[in-house]
Amino acid sequence: MALSDIALSWLLVAVWFTGWEVAAARLERRSNAGGWLRAPVRIYLTEALLLTLFGALWMGSLGRGGWPLMFALLGLLMEWPGGLRSGQRPPGTPAHGARVTAAGVVRVLAAGAIIAWRMH
Repeated sequence: MALSDIALSWLLVAVWFTGWEVAAARLERRSNAGGWLRAPVRIYLTEALLLTLFGALWMGSLGRGGWPLMFALLGLLMEWPGGLRSGQRPPGTPAHGARVTAAGVVRVLAAGAIIAWRMH
C-alpha cells in the first residue's frame, strides 16, 4: 500500500466529511449562524485522517473482507455515545436521535467505502 494511496484516500474522505457537514449545517439553520460549517475545518481534516489511517491499517493487515461491518460498528461507536453524553437529544425525542445517529453511521460507512475503493 503506497503512501500516495493513503494520502488520496485521506483527501477524498476529508472532502466527503466537509461536504457532509456543509449540507448538514445548511439543513440545520439554528446552528448555522451565517457560517458554512459547524466546526473548524481542521476538525474534519483530523477526523478524516484518523479514519483513513485506521482504514488503511485494516485493509493492509486484515484484508478488505468485512470492511462494511467494521466501519458500521465504528460509526456507531463514534455517533451513538456522543449524542447520549453531550445531551444532544432533547428528552422525549428518541426518533430524532436515532435518525441523527443513523445518518452519522451512513457518513462513516460511506467514508469506509471510499477508503476501500482507494486501497484496492
